[in-house]
Amino acid sequence: MDKLKMTIREMDIFVNVAKLLKLTKVSEKMNLTQPSISMAIKSIEEEFNEKLFDRISKKLIINERGRALYEEVTPILLQLKGFEERFIQNKFSGNINVAASNTIGAYVLADVLYDYKKLYKDINITHLYPEPNHIISLINEGKVDIGFIEFELFDKDIVKELLYKDELIVVSSDKSLIEKSFYIDQLFDKEWIVREISSAVTQTFFDYLGDVKSDLNITLALEHTVSIKELLIKHKNAISILPAKSVETEIRSNKLYKIDIINMKFERNTYMIYHKNKFKNIIFESFRKFAFENIAK
Repeated sequence: MDKLKMTIREMDIFVNVAKLLKLTKVSEKMNLTQPSISMAIKSIEEEFNEKLFDRISKKLIINERGRALYEEVTPILLQLKGFEERFIQNKFSGNINVAASNTIGAYVLADVLYDYKKLYKDINITHLYPEPNHIISLINEGKVDIGFIEFELFDKDIVKELLYKDELIVVSSDKSLIEKSFYIDQLFDKEWIVREISSAVTQTFFDYLGDVKSDLNITLALEHTVSIKELLIKHKNAISILPAKSVETEIRSNKLYKIDIINMKFERNTYMIYHKNKFKNIIFESFRKFAFENIAK
């Protein structure tokens, strides 16, 4: 015998037969037919290649090998049944893997995860910040349950739910710039500090600018929004375009100012995504609903 193939159901039948020693009683207790019980015992005996019960004068008597197996199996079965009971009673227990791109992950989703965890303490959340396109791969590979992205997606295997339109705003620490409105090209000579060129933020901005993007005076392209904000605060001649949600605190505290741009509004869609074949168990559905209700606008 290479591997033990005794099922939990067979363990349960064996333990009950060993205790009751009457198939009629086992049949009544477990709501099984006597032939199915006999077949289960036969299967176990064939697997171990040993007789576990003696049949004496039409009576079923557990033998020494049967008693040895009973002592081994009983505590295992009790543990498994205890786990099954706890698992059924506590449906909100398990893990969910979430991945998010930069802005929604740092400035929106963190609060949602915190509030959700307060409600469901037995659900563990793994939160990843991979490269945006990598989120799609992780979902297709089944390594991430739900993703949050800020770019357009055309994948027939991915379901996307619109959460909100993320506005990108032009900001600076130079207060004098809020005294009037500007056409965007009137600001091209400023020292532009932008997110890295491959980022969804910068690509969205470039899409709106079209061919004139080549006239933009880009001084630095940085990976992290925090670094850009710090430079903007220190240098009044610096300017940037950033997601509105990422600068809410700085604008409230008058460290940065939103510059009014004439005839242009920079927006992009933010989506919650998951695989179309994802099994929607109670944990998945509760998190999906909670996230949508607390983020969507």
